[in-house]
Amino acid sequence: MNHTSYLFFDCECANCFDGEGKICSLGYVLTDDEFNIIEKQDVVMNPKCEFDWYILSPKNKCQLAYSKDYFRIQPDFCAYYKDIKKLFTTGNRKTFGFAVDGDVSFVNTACERAGVDYIQFAALDIKPALENEYKEHMKLAEWCDFLKIDVSSFKAHRSVDDAEMTMLCCKTLCQKLGITGDELYQKMHQNVYSWEYMLDVMEERRIKKEFKTKIEKIWNKKNPFPTKCGLNGKQVEIDRNIMHDPESAYDICKAVYDHGGMLVNKLNNNGIYICNGSIPSNVKQKYAARNNQVVYLDDIEVLFK
Repeated sequence: MNHTSYLFFDCECANCFDGEGKICSLGYVLTDDEFNIIEKQDVVMNPKCEFDWYILSPKNKCQLAYSKDYFRIQPDFCAYYKDIKKLFTTGNRKTFGFAVDGDVSFVNTACERAGVDYIQFAALDIKPALENEYKEHMKLAEWCDFLKIDVSSFKAHRSVDDAEMTMLCCKTLCQKLGITGDELYQKMHQNVYSWEYMLDVMEERRIKKEFKTKIEKIWNKKNPFPTKCGLNGKQVEIDRNIMHDPESAYDICKAVYDHGGMLVNKLNNNGIYICNGSIPSNVKQKYAARNNQVVYLDDIEVLFK
């Protein structure tokens, strides 16, 4: 019989600059379907990038498990790729993690940086499963303490130890619910993150960053050659709710800039406040007291005629 095996994994990154984590260790614990450990390892690698100074700082409470020099002398992700791919894709295997969406995206990024095919896998995030059952919100080590799991011999942020803590939390949860890991996987299917889904999430983040950068280039600046001068140098403040979607916000910001307006964080006098939906009457009065015009998003075209 082809029994299910369970893979628990965790990644640590050298940095997450530009919203992309560069893996420096990938720890895993492989078990049978009764949570008996078959093997475990901390795959430590050279991230081939600079380390975020803060994660190596004594002020940081989340210290990496190894020194920067130790990471530097290890092989890079390419050297481990085939073994990691086999680990994630072999046989009837269910994969788990804690706050695992980030870890899945880190593996995607590692494949991109190495110029190799994506590893096609999915993983269940046990964090929401724990939160759903116990109505609490905690970090991994705190969950172990809450569940009375002895982790005194483990080192936090050592990937293999974090992976084993994840396994022990999952095992305890399954025992409480009286279900198998397979049944938990099915029960919490909405919290399974696939490599493809995280690719889409990563792409959305990249697009948002691209448009944020475009907005920053024209923010608090006067257009020396406006297409039209309808706004005539007026300051324009845009509702934060609108700015939460940089892609659509850019069209508004660019129109303001092209029509001679200047985008600001906070209006002074005689400016324009663009809002999304209704605003409290006292806030509207505050803008009116300084002779600022409130324009609703649905009526924004009046500014650009």
